[in-house]
Amino acid sequence: MSGKGKHASGSSYGFYRDLAVMIAGILLVGTAVFFLLLIFADGPTVTTSPPPVAGSPTTSPTTSPRQTTTTEAVTTTSAPTTTTSTTIPVRSPGEVRVVVLNSVGIAGAAGRFTERLEAAGYQTLPADNYTPELDPSRIWYREGFSREANELVAFLLNARVEALPPEEQDLFPGADVIIILGTGYQE
Repeated sequence: MSGKGKHASGSSYGFYRDLAVMIAGILLVGTAVFFLLLIFADGPTVTTSPPPVAGSPTTSPTTSPRQTTTTEAVTTTSAPTTTTSTTIPVRSPGEVRVVVLNSVGIAGAAGRFTERLEAAGYQTLPADNYTPELDPSRIWYREGFSREANELVAFLLNARVEALPPEEQDLFPGADVIIILGTGYQE
C-alpha cells in the first residue's frame, strides 16, 4: 500500500486543472463586475463656464476624457433695466406736531419735556396727563409719521416706538406723534 490518500492520483494534472478553473472563474466574475460598473456608472461629468459676455469669445464646456461635447454659445443683448427707488425724507421738526403726556405722576415732567422739544424746533401741543401708567415710555405715531417718531427716540432713550393703537385714535387728533412718559422715565 502506498502512502497516498484514497482520492490521490498519480498525476498532478487534476490540481492544475482545478487551479485553472478557479482562476478562470475569478477572471469571469471580475470582468462581469467591471462591465456592470462601467454600464451603471454615471456618465461623464460636464463642467461649463459662465455664460459668455457680449463681445467675448465663446468657449465650449470641458468634459471627461471619455466624451467630448461642443456647444455653440448664442449671445443676446437687451436694453438695460433701470431701477428707481423713492426715499421719503424725514420731515423737519417744524413739520411735526408732538404732544407729551405724563403717565408717571412726576409733577411738571411732561411740560419740561415739551419745552425741550420746542427748543429743538418741534411744533408742540400743551402737555397733559395719561392713564394708565405705562412702562416703558411710548412714542406713538399716526400713519405716515414712523420715521419722525424714530427720530424722537434721541430725546427719550429706551422708549418703545409703536403705531398709535386703534383704541387710542381719538387721543389728541391734532398730534402727529404722541409721547407718553412711562415709569422708567428719569429727568
